[in-house]
Amino acid sequence: MGASYAYSAYKSSLMKLWGSSLWAALPFSVFVAVFALSSILGGGQYVRRGIRYTSLLSVALVFAGLALSSLVELISNPLYLVFTYGVLTGMGNGFGYIPVVTMARRWFPDRAGFATGVVIFGYGGSAAAFAPLKTMLVSAHGLATTFLVIGAVSLALGLPAALLTRDPSPEVTDFFSKRSKGRAVVPKEDIPPSRVLRLLDFWLLWVSFVLVSGAGLMLIGHLAPFAMLRGLGALEAAAAVSIFSVMNALGRPPAGWISDRLGRFGRPITMTALFAVQSALFASMAFAGYSAWELYMLVALAGFVYGSALALYPAAVGDFFGLKYLSTNYSLVFTGWGLAGLVFPSLGGYIRDLTGGYEQALLVFGGASFVGSLMCLYLKTRLKRYLP
Repeated sequence: MGASYAYSAYKSSLMKLWGSSLWAALPFSVFVAVFALSSILGGGQYVRRGIRYTSLLSVALVFAGLALSSLVELISNPLYLVFTYGVLTGMGNGFGYIPVVTMARRWFPDRAGFATGVVIFGYGGSAAAFAPLKTMLVSAHGLATTFLVIGAVSLALGLPAALLTRDPSPEVTDFFSKRSKGRAVVPKEDIPPSRVLRLLDFWLLWVSFVLVSGAGLMLIGHLAPFAMLRGLGALEAAAAVSIFSVMNALGRPPAGWISDRLGRFGRPITMTALFAVQSALFASMAFAGYSAWELYMLVALAGFVYGSALALYPAAVGDFFGLKYLSTNYSLVFTGWGLAGLVFPSLGGYIRDLTGGYEQALLVFGGASFVGSLMCLYLKTRLKRYLP
């Protein structure tokens, strides 16, 4: 699934094909929105039919979307790629992502943060690994062959993995929960989505996720031009983007591991600390004068913090609302990431157009991250009422 996220490798060729940056970017914008929205359907199907069904459906949709996208040079209409890549591949990601994360959380209740971090590292690491492969294939063989090859590789890797997945029995989950000597965070009851949507704590998690991930997504969307405005060359700016992407993936397992080691309230404590650090990093980028290597250090830390959120929130949703409906409950929280992806990068671009630089945007979104960290601090006190 993660290979689909490395869309930028196609963008230059699509701009040449259609003569428009807007049309070239639209399929990926639709992909993000469909990914987030269809995760609700994927989470519901996982509760009803289990991990193997949703995994196989995910593999089929991703392959179909990429295989049909290979006809983009024959059917040279942007709306065709919006459907094949944006809708079909986006749905494939939505049906697979949340169930797989939920399955990991259920198998390892005593190491929930680390387990989800490792699984989501696979998603981020896949995007980082496939991006150079896609770039080489597009350069050597064109768009059609690249879409088809990546689709075939996704099918070859995804199909056997989907066939091997299985959910743990309740006895397995209970065994590891009891064996964990208090490290496992198991709430008193499993709360269904219909009730979760009426709880203040759901909306605190959702809004904080919007603010924190939105800040990171804004930086992702504008990192290269920001670096060039600060005097870096094109290759140095590209290196900054690569560093952010790698640390985005690498930050997930250790953040989850730290939250596990801190005990029953480890998730909100870790989230509060890391998101406050993200706020400070954005302020540093806005005010400090620095060399390329200093910028790389700030970017690496920012990537680590952004990646940590994607490991910590699914574990936190399980801490509050239980494991039975985790896939659906987390998919509802995950819509915040989709909304942030649609709004925050565009808002950052608007602030840049108004001011001529990114300093004010960094301060605004750093402030948003700080508000998100305060919400997580408040969630620590709220968590007590859910635990036995």
